[in-house]
Amino acid sequence: MKALSSVRYIASFALGLGLAGQVAAAELELRAATIGSQQGIQMAGLNALAAHVAEATNNSADIKLFHSGSLGDQVSNIEAIDTRLLDIATIETPITTIDEDMGILSLPYLFRDREHVSNVLSGEIGQELKDKLQKQGYRVIGFYEGGFRHITNNSHAIEKPEDLDGLRIRTPGSRQRVEMFNAYGANASPLPYPELYSALQTGVFDGQENPLVEVEASRFYEVQDYLSLSGHVYTVGFLLMNESRFQDLDASVQQALLEGGEQAFEATVNFGEQADQSVVELVKENGMEVNEVDTDTFIAASQPLWDSFTEGLSQEARDMVQRIADLP
Repeated sequence: MKALSSVRYIASFALGLGLAGQVAAAELELRAATIGSQQGIQMAGLNALAAHVAEATNNSADIKLFHSGSLGDQVSNIEAIDTRLLDIATIETPITTIDEDMGILSLPYLFRDREHVSNVLSGEIGQELKDKLQKQGYRVIGFYEGGFRHITNNSHAIEKPEDLDGLRIRTPGSRQRVEMFNAYGANASPLPYPELYSALQTGVFDGQENPLVEVEASRFYEVQDYLSLSGHVYTVGFLLMNESRFQDLDASVQQALLEGGEQAFEATVNFGEQADQSVVELVKENGMEVNEVDTDTFIAASQPLWDSFTEGLSQEARDMVQRIADLP
């Protein structure tokens, strides 16, 4: 595992402890961090995890939650897990910094719907993903939903890939995501998330892509006119822990964490399902035009990307893509 690259994490961790407030000390205190907002989907999962662990251990174990990136971004959270400065973190796309094969989970239109996601993650493939990370020193105590991603912009409704032609679209720092939107015809480039609202407001970017929960949490409906329900990528989240730290815990706490991980997944799925309805209603009330896309045309434009995105990955990972696609 990687060594912690900057002492700044220690400073932010100390600050985060101060922000957490004063509570009665439990026999065991674990620390969990997310870049998500206090009201966001990641915290919905962490709250479910923490509540179950407290109940299952009769409050002898407590999980202290740090939200909104107060303990750093996802990469620095992984580094803090490596050095045991942090116990648990919500990790999404940066899971590929641990194992590049995890990048298959971000292939466009790999997941059809939430039932398909559940069949994948709760079955044999989900266990194989956990085992793969465990061999590298990490315990996945559970998965969580990051959500299906959709497109917003200020120009016009997006129905087919060619409607993105020439639009300046902000993406995360994922090479795959940039190449995907460029293949659709957009002019895509990454930008740090905290700068996105301002960039949309000032016209630096025409649009962006994110789950509906983020459209609400970041109030993108204030600076965007069109929401196109593309669902082009489903974000799989990992509740990640240092394996040696996990093994140091009593068996009862380990069991409580794993059970809590299952409840975290259910909580985030429920959160996402509710957002599918409530956020669409909210953005319409705030003047956004909402439309469905021609999914078949997007899938057709995405299929050639599967080969290029999986090039260089293990044969096991490439085979897993087809296994995922074949599941009901």
